[in-house]
Amino acid sequence: MPFRPVALPPDVPGTLWLCAMPGRMQPWAAFVTEAKRARLSQLVCLTSREELAELSPAYHAAVVQGSLAWRWLNLPMGNFGLPDNEPAFRHGIAQIAAALRHGEVVLMHCAAGMGRTGTAAACVLKALGLSAPEALQRIRDAGSNPQNALQSGMVEWF
Repeated sequence: MPFRPVALPPDVPGTLWLCAMPGRMQPWAAFVTEAKRARLSQLVCLTSREELAELSPAYHAAVVQGSLAWRWLNLPMGNFGLPDNEPAFRHGIAQIAAALRHGEVVLMHCAAGMGRTGTAAACVLKALGLSAPEALQRIRDAGSNPQNALQSGMVEWF
């Protein structure tokens, strides 16, 4: 599954990509090649470690072994749900926004790259100064979206 770009505000020099869980719908090695080509600096995982182990064993093994070629940030959210730890989630979103402001390349994913990914990415765009409607539109344009009122509501109050 290809990396899908998100349109960032013009004053933000970084790159934000969205995708499905690496190694789930394509070979792990293919993802690693594409990530290197994209010059990835940070990979943001929105699933639990248990979900990661179940759906992408090779990716999980790379996390456990510490062999990823980029920084890894885990901000778990339940499927169709909200962050497991709201303060950690807020802190993580601020870190992602700062990385993008410094020109870094960040990729965010959940299992399918849709609901949790869209929710968290919209929160990143709000942290970069966009309104909720503009953030959500840019996320829809990138092929993701919050999956329910609970997730949409989180974007509104973030």
